[in-house]
Amino acid sequence: MRITATITRITTGVAAAAAMIFSPLTADAAKAAKAKPPRELALQLGAPFHDHAVLQRGMSIPVWGWSKPGTKVTVEFGGQKNTATAGKDGKWMAELKDLKASFKPAELVISEAGGKKETLTDILVGEVWLASGQSNMQWMVAKSKCLKLATELTAETEGKVAPIREFQVSSVTSQLHPIEKAAGAWKNGNYGDYSAIAFAFAHKLYKELNVPIGILNCSFSQTAIQAWIPREGYATAKDDYSKAIHQQCLITDPTTPEHKKAWGAFYQSLEDQIAANKAAIKKGETAKEISASVPGNLSSNRDANWLYNGRMSPVVPYAIRGAIWNQGYANMGEGLPYYNNLHSLVRGWRIVWDKPELPVYFHQFYSAGMRHAGKEVNKPSIDGTAEMRLGTWLARDIPHTGMASQIDIAGAIHYSCKAVPGQRLALHALKNQYGKKVVTDGPMFKSYTVKGDRLIIEFDHAKGGLVVAETAYNGIGRHDDSTGYANPKIIPNGDDQVKLFFLAGTDRVWHPATMKIDGDKVIVTSPEVKKPCGVSYATGEVGFQPNLYNKALLPMTPFIYFDNQMVTSKTWPDEKLKIAGETIDPSTVGKIYEYRKMPLLSVQFRDKAVFQADKPVTIWGSTH
Repeated sequence: MRITATITRITTGVAAAAAMIFSPLTADAAKAAKAKPPRELALQLGAPFHDHAVLQRGMSIPVWGWSKPGTKVTVEFGGQKNTATAGKDGKWMAELKDLKASFKPAELVISEAGGKKETLTDILVGEVWLASGQSNMQWMVAKSKCLKLATELTAETEGKVAPIREFQVSSVTSQLHPIEKAAGAWKNGNYGDYSAIAFAFAHKLYKELNVPIGILNCSFSQTAIQAWIPREGYATAKDDYSKAIHQQCLITDPTTPEHKKAWGAFYQSLEDQIAANKAAIKKGETAKEISASVPGNLSSNRDANWLYNGRMSPVVPYAIRGAIWNQGYANMGEGLPYYNNLHSLVRGWRIVWDKPELPVYFHQFYSAGMRHAGKEVNKPSIDGTAEMRLGTWLARDIPHTGMASQIDIAGAIHYSCKAVPGQRLALHALKNQYGKKVVTDGPMFKSYTVKGDRLIIEFDHAKGGLVVAETAYNGIGRHDDSTGYANPKIIPNGDDQVKLFFLAGTDRVWHPATMKIDGDKVIVTSPEVKKPCGVSYATGEVGFQPNLYNKALLPMTPFIYFDNQMVTSKTWPDEKLKIAGETIDPSTVGKIYEYRKMPLLSVQFRDKAVFQADKPVTIWGSTH
């Protein structure tokens, strides 16, 4: 019976993993599933082709769908008329070219030769961007400080077409393998239901460009970056971390030799354990529980590729200008590998869209531990979250990308001040895609020199000098709360209010330091450090407290250096940073800490236990 029960649990586990392919992930998904479905079309078209769509201006626009193999399909829009023929799989793809931006609603007509015909209505032409990430990208305007922007836009455009539209796949969430067919709809002016960050981004573009803006919202809550990376992104990676993930994806693909080998070993392991238990039972011994890890990317329906496969694949290759990315909470403990994942994400999207220079702009993770000013943790850190931010900063080496820091935005899992982060992403697009003369980056560490007890730091992106500012005055209701957007406000002569710098001497102990702005440089000192060797700024988060900006009021990026070398958890000689006035808990370092990372033993196996003499001792436990 025990063998049978154990096998049942394993089988159930595999079935549950498979069932999650089709299951909604959260209450939000359940709510969406109950929403009124979009109008049923006469033809099966690619998911984004529906009423109220925004088409991309000035480039080739693929229009696709499915009909009976060999069927000729005609696509008509804006005076263009093009024909395509359905292939053996029934898929056809036509092309529109070089459309001009227009707020005038038009019709997109698709018709089969001698067959069905569909007319999509209220179609605009403008700029289209992909928006992806987890719950902070999914978070709606109505539940954020962006609601005021939406209310103002609604009033400004009353009686006119909605200039910002958002599309979202609604029929599926995640899939083990990429799908092409899905249903979805364009939101048409009901801005409260839009992604807040994507709306703030789109709103700034609309105000600057005066053209319709379309957003493909491919985001979902509680999803790691790996889930949004197409297999192609990992398949072309050169680093061992990404190659290992690719192997897991191959193992789940029944067409690969990796699948056959791994699953063969999995089933053989079960057979071997069953045989061993049978032999044990014959000897009068107790059978052991049968266990085996399911191979491949099957840890859940948020594993590598799954969200791309279900939520994004159906919109590829809809014509877009570029993409924006906001994510991080699900990867907080993973540290520097976020760099590798961003490379795979961008590379993968560029491959599937066949756009080698597709611009992708991403956020550096916000201050997730800060609920409000006054409870900040300023001490230096090289923990997983700090190094995830570092990995994001380093990923700016990807051509045609950019990073928008939101380190001065605070919140718990979700933060309400999403207008400023979205607008900072828009700066990159405005400069690089639309030729606007705007500043895109906040100050970033360049180098430092030491003169006596003074450590003098130079920065990139600090032209015109540095200023002290804070976002607390309208981020949490303090002082002037006229917007609530968390726009930074300058604090005149505020050098002494910045508590984010630490210095370390030759003993590698970090002490709180004071700072003084000297034009585009900063002079840092601490009475406890006579010969500075290292400096840290804001690696322990910022939140709404006073911090440094350039004249464009973009925040300084966190950094930590020692002996003019970047500090990471792998290169630092100590297991933890030593902070002046703090005692490191001995259970968090050394052998005790290493033991704690080992498999968990059953409760009997503890210090001072007594084992039975002259008898075999069986030791058991479980892994994390």
